[in-house]
Amino acid sequence: MRKVNYISIGAALIVFASVATALRFGKLPIGIGELAVILLFLWALRYRQALGYLTHPIMLFWIGFITIAGVAAFFSPLTGASTVHTAAAYVYTACFSLMALACIDKASQEEFNSFIRALGIVPVVLLAIPFLCFLTDSYELSELFGINTDYPSRLSAWSTNPNQLAVFLLPIPIWLMAVYRDSNWQGARWLRNFLLLWAFFFLGICVRSDALLLAWCIGLPLLTFVASLWLKRINWKMFVTMLAAFVLAFGSFKYMIDGPGREKLIAAENAIINTVSSIFTPTAGETRPKKIHRASAPGKSDSMIGVGFDQNKTGVRKTLWIHASEAWLLSPIIGHGPGAFSYLEDPAKKEEAHNLGFDMLTQVGIAGVLLFAALYLWLLVKAYQARDPYSLAVLIVLMVFSAAHFMLRQPVFSLYMIICALAIKKGSFTVAREKPQPI
Repeated sequence: MRKVNYISIGAALIVFASVATALRFGKLPIGIGELAVILLFLWALRYRQALGYLTHPIMLFWIGFITIAGVAAFFSPLTGASTVHTAAAYVYTACFSLMALACIDKASQEEFNSFIRALGIVPVVLLAIPFLCFLTDSYELSELFGINTDYPSRLSAWSTNPNQLAVFLLPIPIWLMAVYRDSNWQGARWLRNFLLLWAFFFLGICVRSDALLLAWCIGLPLLTFVASLWLKRINWKMFVTMLAAFVLAFGSFKYMIDGPGREKLIAAENAIINTVSSIFTPTAGETRPKKIHRASAPGKSDSMIGVGFDQNKTGVRKTLWIHASEAWLLSPIIGHGPGAFSYLEDPAKKEEAHNLGFDMLTQVGIAGVLLFAALYLWLLVKAYQARDPYSLAVLIVLMVFSAAHFMLRQPVFSLYMIICALAIKKGSFTVAREKPQPI
């Protein structure tokens, strides 16, 4: 594998920190990631002429979106939940987007590829310990490293919500295929690539997000199909390897968590827990390690084809969408401004509708939805015109995922649109290279 430079690793760490929202300072909405972004934003203003990117379609969207949300909040009589927090998140995401545009647009092709490779390496390395905690249900180890335990049996790592981690992982396998499309997938290198892809998919499945699983189930075959139509020279071994690694990762997860491998997993967990307890939880004066609670495998999935838990998730979302549409109809043109306006049973306990369309309708109405639709249609058309199957697949899986979650206020969602836009503009995933790249 080619060396990843330190700048790319640093950039990937900042992106990872943007979803590691459980590591913020106390109860403040600011952590290491936010501080790094603020400093980079100021640096980009000074040395990268970031203000010149305000006319980019993605920035025009954010300017229009924030303006509509501000006007709606001023005139709407309806008050939502987490209004100030959501408004601040939009402003922060817009600043993050301006910084990302200024930095990525001026990066060379090699720097761009290095950043994508770093996005693949960083989560595999950083999620090793959270993955161990997921398998062993080790509360002590999770507490030691500050790992979120509010979602038992889900790989959440340092994200306040596991779905933040899910959206971070979502497009990375597709982009890795783009970066390594001309690489040599033979012999030992093929085996290594296969195992790395399997490990990445397995980590993603352990987040236990059915939306992420569905997005990959749609996006990976779609990528293969479109690539076969658009690319003059397609590396079939690479695409077959990707699909096989995904299927094997899903099968391995179902075997270990929902199938006959569950008892073997529990036995292995007990051995790991006792080893960990001997290191981290010894009692003074004891000559032998102190044993802690016996392990239990992560909870079983709610269906044979899914990896989630809630058997009534469809009914819950239907209720949220109905109440969101009722709130939207009170101000259909510009919505009610930032915040959550839906609810399940108690109208006083408002929450998001968990759907990009419905949540945008309640906040910015038809005007904001049309603005976003124009931006996304522009991206899709550009990807089609450039015959870029990788960017097209990423744009589609982002929409599939957003049907079950509202991720617009997450900086990585905007970052991924930016990466697609710039990759299409520069031909980063379509221009043929002179000779195969090592991997």
